[in-house]
Amino acid sequence: MLSLIIGAAVAGGTYLYAKKRKASTGQSAAAAAATGTVTAGASWLALTALAWAWPVVLLGGAVAGAYYVGKKGGMKALPPSSDG
Repeated sequence: MLSLIIGAAVAGGTYLYAKKRKASTGQSAAAAAATGTVTAGASWLALTALAWAWPVVLLGGAVAGAYYVGKKGGMKALPPSSDG
């Protein structure tokens, strides 16, 4: 359902943009239909993949956050050389 809403919003935006660029009504409608359909399909695919992979995404985000916090306390540059 969310993918249809996203596709409709993109189609509406495409139609308005095409009309602003002085395209004919038929061209604007065709462009809107094409972009809306492709966007709805792509968003459905992305949302379906996320629905199946959300535990991996959540775990990966937690691991990446822990790595970032752990690395943040480390040295930023090499210490000066003690050769003298």
